[in-house]
Amino acid sequence: MRTIWIALVAAAMLLGGCQQQRNVQDDMKMQTLQKTVGRDRLLHTFSQITPPPMGKEMMDQPDDLLITWIKQVDDWTYRVLSSPVTGEMDTYAMREMRTHLMQIYSLEMAEKLIAGFYRYDPSSTTYKANSTRAMLNLRSEWGRYEVKKTQPAQDQYKISLQGATDFDHARSMMHHESVYQVKDNRLIIMEFKTKA
Repeated sequence: MRTIWIALVAAAMLLGGCQQQRNVQDDMKMQTLQKTVGRDRLLHTFSQITPPPMGKEMMDQPDDLLITWIKQVDDWTYRVLSSPVTGEMDTYAMREMRTHLMQIYSLEMAEKLIAGFYRYDPSSTTYKANSTRAMLNLRSEWGRYEVKKTQPAQDQYKISLQGATDFDHARSMMHHESVYQVKDNRLIIMEFKTKA
C-alpha cells in the first residue's frame, strides 16, 4: 500500500513538473508574440517613411547634391530596416519589408540588406535583428568627399564616394560604392555598400 502511495505521489510530482515546464514554454512564446512586430504595424510605420527620389535625372546632379541624395538613400534604408522597434518581426512583416525595400533596390540587393540586418530564428519562427547599432556607415559625418561617377553600360551608373575626417589627429576614411540600373526612367539600386 505504501509503495502504491509513493508511486502516486511521484507520478503527481512528475505531472506537475511537466505542466510547469509547459507553462514556462507557453509564457516564453507569449513574450515572443508580444514583442514580435506584425505586418499591419510595420505597414503603418512604412507609410511614414518617404522613399528618396529615384528618377534617372538624379545622376545629372552636381556632386554635392549627389552626395546628399546618397545619404538620403542610406538614411531611408536604415529607417526601413530598423522599423520593427522591438527588433523582431514575423514572416508576414518580413515580406512587407522586402517589398518596401524593393521600391528602390533590386530583389538581390534587398535580400543582402535583410541578411545583413536580420537572422531567422526557427524556434520562434521570427526574424530578429542582429544588432541595434547602425549597420550603414554613411550615417556618420564625413568631410572632404570625392565623387567618381562612371557609366559601365548604357543604362547603368556606378558611383564611388570617398570621405575623410580627422578626429584627434587620427585620420579616418570611408569608401562607398553603389551601382544603379535604369528601368523606365527610374533608378534601381543593384549594389550599395559602405566601408569605414
